[in-house]
Amino acid sequence: MKLISSPEKLAVPKKKLHSTAPRPGNAASDEVLDLMILPPSQMVVSLPENASSLRNLDFSKHYGNGCDVVTYAVQMTMDRMARSCTESGGTTLSAATISSYYSIGAAAFLPFCATMASALGRQLRLDDIDRQFIDHFLSYLRQLSGSLSSQKSRFTNAKSVLVAMGQSNWIIKDIFPRNPFPSSNRFMKGQTALSEVERRSVLQALKTDMRAIIKGSGPLTSNELAVCLLAIAARTGINPTPALELLVDCLQPHPIKTERYMLVSFKRRGNATHIQSLRRADDIESMVSALPDVARIIDLVRERNATPRQSSNYPNWLFVYESRSGASAGKKSRLAQGSLAIGIKLFISRHQIIDAEGNPLKLNIMRLRKTFENRLFTLSGQDPFLTAKLGGHTPKVSNNHYLEAPEGAEKDWRLMGEIRTEQLLNHGKVASLTTQNTPIARCRDTLNGEYAPGDGKHCQKFLACFRCRSFVVTGDDLYRIFSLYWMLISIRQKMGGSAWKRLYGHIIRIIDQEIAPQFASELISIQRQQAKINPHPFWRDTAWLDGTA
Repeated sequence: MKLISSPEKLAVPKKKLHSTAPRPGNAASDEVLDLMILPPSQMVVSLPENASSLRNLDFSKHYGNGCDVVTYAVQMTMDRMARSCTESGGTTLSAATISSYYSIGAAAFLPFCATMASALGRQLRLDDIDRQFIDHFLSYLRQLSGSLSSQKSRFTNAKSVLVAMGQSNWIIKDIFPRNPFPSSNRFMKGQTALSEVERRSVLQALKTDMRAIIKGSGPLTSNELAVCLLAIAARTGINPTPALELLVDCLQPHPIKTERYMLVSFKRRGNATHIQSLRRADDIESMVSALPDVARIIDLVRERNATPRQSSNYPNWLFVYESRSGASAGKKSRLAQGSLAIGIKLFISRHQIIDAEGNPLKLNIMRLRKTFENRLFTLSGQDPFLTAKLGGHTPKVSNNHYLEAPEGAEKDWRLMGEIRTEQLLNHGKVASLTTQNTPIARCRDTLNGEYAPGDGKHCQKFLACFRCRSFVVTGDDLYRIFSLYWMLISIRQKMGGSAWKRLYGHIIRIIDQEIAPQFASELISIQRQQAKINPHPFWRDTAWLDGTA
């Protein structure tokens, strides 16, 4: 790329700005960043159709503030991103993500640039953007109102645009501090799962609305589509954007089971297709007495809105509707984040659904997804690996971002096995125990115990021992138990407090409060110290945890 500058108008360094690699969103080698006539005649970047409500990125308000060169470079960078998104069908970078870069990142960065230009008393140049400039930007963000998560979000979105500018050699590379928001995750609260009372209230309201929708006729409105989407999310745990972008043919016949179907969705961030097996109910009456199955809801939306869909610009998308009021009456549109949010708000208001504090319930697709995953965790016998598999991600993601300690968890997790304190004191005076050694302690029956697979193989779910009635602990087993104890303590920092407490905190509590007090304090002290200095071989490597839950 060539830089064309006007010395009379702007003090811009005379150097060539060029992209060294054809990365998504980078400029082609022959594209010109023309800085001679600013502001440019075109100040709007158009986004392709997407799940967000933002379609045009208007930079006009950022020109004339002493930072036109930087504003134009940001505009051109985002224009390349938008064109790359259109050409790739959103696989390189989604339009919703680009809209966040603009509405969150550029919306904070460009006003800061105007402030810096005013402070310097001259036009801001691209070579002004260096490490010190970024440090000033961080200080500026910290002075703005808003939470730490808002500050981090603004910086992260702005950084994405600046990184793309650096890849094109428009600004200096490697100007960002390694971790400008240390320990920020501890202060950030993401979406939480619904409580059991809230979940039941939402499902009952969905049943009521779905009955009315099924009994009706004609195309569905945007608010009715929002209810259908909520019902699908409640039953599948689908991600928000893939839910809005479901296609007409998202329901495919199962290749093996004739009574089942597959729900196919695409997650852009993971660049992966998610396939979920669904059962179709043949009993039409069940659609009235209970929440309909997902296949029936999708069929209903596809059939009832076929006319507006076919006459729209989105014949392949599932959630398409025709506006019926206001200035947009008669317009065919896709259900987007904005219209979905309106539909959810009306849904909550219509049924007067409240939270534990008596306020209107805050509901969105992500809360339903987290509720779905926590429900899976409970129904799977609190198996984090099966839960993660059904949720479509890794156990680490599931543990850190989805699973929450269930209500009554402290009460539910207790020692179910047996402690035998007399064995060491009575060697030779009692018959040998009919138990088998395990990496933790002992088991009455490793083939047929509560958590054994039941296929002739020995049970390998060692962390479940503490809630198994076949579990037996003697003084001889304390060394292995405390070896596990210290290994779990060692991974707490790595996992993060909340995830660690949810998965392993109960084990530490059971050992400290229910097992250790049963034995002589001197014996506990010796075994605890020995396990800390020289742990049992099985519990020296944390990799064993991958298969023991």
